[in-house]
Amino acid sequence: FVWSNTSVSGKAPAQVKYAVIKSAGDLAAKRVRPTAVSVQILFPESSDEQELKDIMRILTEICEETGLSITCVQAESAEYVLRPVIQITAVGVKENSKQQMKKWVSGTEIILCGYTGLEGTLRLVDEAEADLRTRFTPSFIEKTKRCKEALILPKQVLQLTEEAKSRQCGDGGVLCGLWELAEAEKIGFEIDFSKLALKQETVEICEFFQLNPYLLTSAGSYLVLTEHGEETLESLKNAGVPAVRIGFVKEQNARTLVNGEETRYLDRPAPDELSRWWKERKESELCIKTEE
Repeated sequence: FVWSNTSVSGKAPAQVKYAVIKSAGDLAAKRVRPTAVSVQILFPESSDEQELKDIMRILTEICEETGLSITCVQAESAEYVLRPVIQITAVGVKENSKQQMKKWVSGTEIILCGYTGLEGTLRLVDEAEADLRTRFTPSFIEKTKRCKEALILPKQVLQLTEEAKSRQCGDGGVLCGLWELAEAEKIGFEIDFSKLALKQETVEICEFFQLNPYLLTSAGSYLVLTEHGEETLESLKNAGVPAVRIGFVKEQNARTLVNGEETRYLDRPAPDELSRWWKERKESELCIKTEE
């Protein structure tokens, strides 16, 4: 048995969906077929029963979509919690218990499946739709919500070819995902920064909130290492997965990002932008209360 844990925090009940996708997706990236989830929820004391009902409705929907059973749900309130905190534990069984280690040679291709910062974009819409409506039209907001269909589900990841190695991007976005991939696989790389796929909705919403989309939580998008790029891209296309070749492995440990004529090294990633947004929002609310 293999477990994976994910915690999310926010006021919108839809956050439970992204937690399930992240936790189950981490298992799928390890070639473990997720089978069930258990859920723990901490509510602020001011919460009411309807909030739990909304979370359970969305939890049931995403578990039905991904073929997961719900084994346990625990919910309680706590005086120290300012907004709901949801922890998802996904479990699955790995048929082959031997973890295969592989040394990736120079020239191995790196593919991005899905879109940079899309999960964070969707969560921003869920949490701050009223704010966004001061800048964007209702049709833009609705179009952004439909982008959830572009999130990569665990069953799609499991269709990768056997030789490919995948890692889900989560907190810290695609740049954190690249850093973690390099650390785990002991590789250097060269990435064409212009190839990191972004939805236009992500660009505009991040501009509105002054966030860096490349550091924005990106569950439902994956980085893939493969020595057979064309074959892998074709299999992903057949599985309905948007994917693009973004770079390749280098013999040296250097982790370079190339953007036109500019080349820079990937630093240890900064904290996730959604977390920073929540922190600044909380500080702003406290300032308003103090002024009142």
